[in-house]
Amino acid sequence: MLMALICAVCVWADEPFRNHRYDSFKVLAPAEGSILFLGNSITDMHCWPEAFKTSDGNYLPIVNRGVSGTYSTEQSNNLESYLANKPKKVFMMIGTNDLASSGGLNFTGEQILAYVKSIVERIQKRSPQTKIYLYSILNNNTSNRQQERWLHTNELVKAYAEENAANGVTYIDLYESLAGIASGGVWSYDNLHLTAAAYKVWCETICQYLEEGESYTVETVYKENTSEVQNNGGLTGANGMRATYFSMMPIAADDILVFGDEMVKNGEWQELLGNLNIKNRGTAWGYGGDIATTSKLVDATYAQTGVSKTDAKAIFLYTGTADANGTTDLETVKTNYKALVDKIMEKSPTSKLYLMSLCPTNNADNNSNRISVLNAYMESIANESDKIGYVNIYTPLLNGTVANTTYFYPNNYLGGKGYIKVAAQMKAALEADFSSLSLSVISDDEAEKRHTQAG
Repeated sequence: MLMALICAVCVWADEPFRNHRYDSFKVLAPAEGSILFLGNSITDMHCWPEAFKTSDGNYLPIVNRGVSGTYSTEQSNNLESYLANKPKKVFMMIGTNDLASSGGLNFTGEQILAYVKSIVERIQKRSPQTKIYLYSILNNNTSNRQQERWLHTNELVKAYAEENAANGVTYIDLYESLAGIASGGVWSYDNLHLTAAAYKVWCETICQYLEEGESYTVETVYKENTSEVQNNGGLTGANGMRATYFSMMPIAADDILVFGDEMVKNGEWQELLGNLNIKNRGTAWGYGGDIATTSKLVDATYAQTGVSKTDAKAIFLYTGTADANGTTDLETVKTNYKALVDKIMEKSPTSKLYLMSLCPTNNADNNSNRISVLNAYMESIANESDKIGYVNIYTPLLNGTVANTTYFYPNNYLGGKGYIKVAAQMKAALEADFSSLSLSVISDDEAEKRHTQAG
């Protein structure tokens, strides 16, 4: 029965997205002492690594292993690569998609608990010193989830955690404090996922657990008035909610921002490049993305929300996938792209801006007639200013006239080994301009080794 359910999952529309995110994790090994955030889109969407600071001003070693649309079955199948170096703490939210009656597994609370128990026991066996925190399923208002089922699941998971408290398992109840998600408003744009205002509450709740066993105190970077000043840049839905987080995140002079579409969003760049000051500003899930959406994310990022925002050290821009793979006249696409470049330079004039070429696809004609043309235009823009650089990620990912399938999985989604290729090009560009910058990217051989070991 379980295998039948897993096979059924594979035909759903977001399965390619989920697979490429899992594939990207195969080349990443969270460092010893990492804090692992495990879950579905509600975990995946947020920028956890930059949401907290310690009393001595440092970021916490948080790694995000949320996957939008995931199920407990899939997280269980991919668990081993997360545990390579024995994380110090694991925060886990499982069940939201499992209990969905359509587009989900239609699991009972007992079935969800079985997977929770299995995952916990495997973590404890592999890494017995790891502290495990189990979240409640959050309130929501969707037609394919029954409230009595998730409330029952929460009761089961809470009881299990309390029975295993002596073994390092803690239950964190977010349900009541985030009940407003079901009503939307400032808390959610779809009655399921969260805005910055809701994540502020979440972050404040878990500071005490992030402090457990540590010599420092932890604070969230979110301001008290987040619900009043969060800015969505004019976007709605998942991208609008992503924008609200960016609007509330500080920007420091040592930061490196990476703007772009789903390819950017899926990259855990602070891990890929070994630097916690690298900040993800990508769109939500789903292949591709357009220049107009990225432009609005830029607006939200630089919105005046009472948060300290200085010019970042550097900014990377990867956008236009949907535009280049569509039918919009290329001259119009170029005009829109240049307008975005000008906007970024106006908002952060002292930052070094790197224009990243678009990745090749499995369509040779489109690569030649549209993507390569737009990439050449990006390079011409960079040649006109010493404040702009061009990063060619197209050529290293190419096999003849189409994308090299070694680096993409599945279809045109970038895979784990592809992300290492991209990170290496970014590292080279940064080191040419900032020789003292601390960066670290694993080799292609190491990426192959990790990928093979992960299976």
